[in-house]
Amino acid sequence: MTGMIERFCAQGIASWNETSPDIVLSPWYIEDEKRTQYEHQISVFSTDLRQYFHAFPKSKSAQAYWKEQGMDYLEACLKEGRLPLLDGMNEQECQLFQKITTAFLRDVRAFDASLSLTDVMQALRNVWIIAILQCLFQKPIGYHPAMFAYSMLYPYSDNYLDDPSIPLAQKQRFNAWFSARLQGIQEPHHHPLEAKISDLVAMIETQFPRTEYAQVYDALYAIHHAQMRSLHQQDGTKCCDDETLLAISYEKGGTSVVADGFLMDGTLSEEQQDFCMRYGFMLQLGDDLQDGTADALAKHQTLVANHMDQCQDELVKRLLHFTRDLLQPSSLCTDERLHHFVLHDCLYLIFLALMKEDGVRISSSLRKQIQACLPVSPAFLASFREQCSFSFEEAQWWERIDALLL
Repeated sequence: MTGMIERFCAQGIASWNETSPDIVLSPWYIEDEKRTQYEHQISVFSTDLRQYFHAFPKSKSAQAYWKEQGMDYLEACLKEGRLPLLDGMNEQECQLFQKITTAFLRDVRAFDASLSLTDVMQALRNVWIIAILQCLFQKPIGYHPAMFAYSMLYPYSDNYLDDPSIPLAQKQRFNAWFSARLQGIQEPHHHPLEAKISDLVAMIETQFPRTEYAQVYDALYAIHHAQMRSLHQQDGTKCCDDETLLAISYEKGGTSVVADGFLMDGTLSEEQQDFCMRYGFMLQLGDDLQDGTADALAKHQTLVANHMDQCQDELVKRLLHFTRDLLQPSSLCTDERLHHFVLHDCLYLIFLALMKEDGVRISSSLRKQIQACLPVSPAFLASFREQCSFSFEEAQWWERIDALLL
């Protein structure tokens, strides 16, 4: 698969370089009335959600009724299309996301109840990407342990490699061990983290035997190779130019989603792999926009972090154009409605990163275009962030989540 990944990277980077930075952004809701309706829908749902979690009872018997109320409310929202984040998905697709999310969270709590909510949400996001691919590629597989295992590798391996407090030599030793484990070689564990990772790889091996699904392990090794290469971004003694950072970002983001694709049922066509590479790169740049300030402070080099003192209109416009071109109906999926939903989901990721107070610098004209695109006004977005703030401690959140999972 190495040669194929290199070819996909070369083709994708060429497409990126050829993508025009000129783009006309169209408002999602042209009439003010529709925007007001959408804002009202979001406000009602967020208020109901906040009140529901604050009303969590102490007694176990009352918690059972509290859960029942929540499930009834969620079911009604799904049927009536009152879930803003899932606006555009049909009922069957919404139920797929609900079932996969619930099953994943139950498995997390059984596997490692000490994992932080932040880490769990990071892994859950990857599970949602797999769910999106199932819809796009028309593979209604649902959920299985290998999806859980691959998604959980993120909080254990990726975050370990991104931790600035861990010496580079220690990360390189960990990578050597991890590389051997992905190839089926079980070497002694030097850290509890390695034992957990080995258990997760074993789950994948049970689901997809190596002799029958060699491409699954080629894909896992490809993302691991990309992670090792991305350590150059953390080496403060070496300055990476934009061409190098583009290649690293494309490989790392792309191979991650290729592995997502293979982890569905063990198969993926070349056309699907190419789509996954492009989709993963787009998500990687979206993450880099979100983390630009933090990466710059930590001296992690990215296409965004290396230019935090400059206006980044060209990169942002090119990313928006690249995203829009990617998520058009094609032979992979002719469902215009579904593509429309995924496109808006990706644009949310980019737009909200740009609307952060400490976000990357963009021109006032581009900011106004983006604000006009959003289905909510800038004033509503600012107030909504305050509305969504919860005062719960981590343990209080898990208490409520666990009650819902019972």
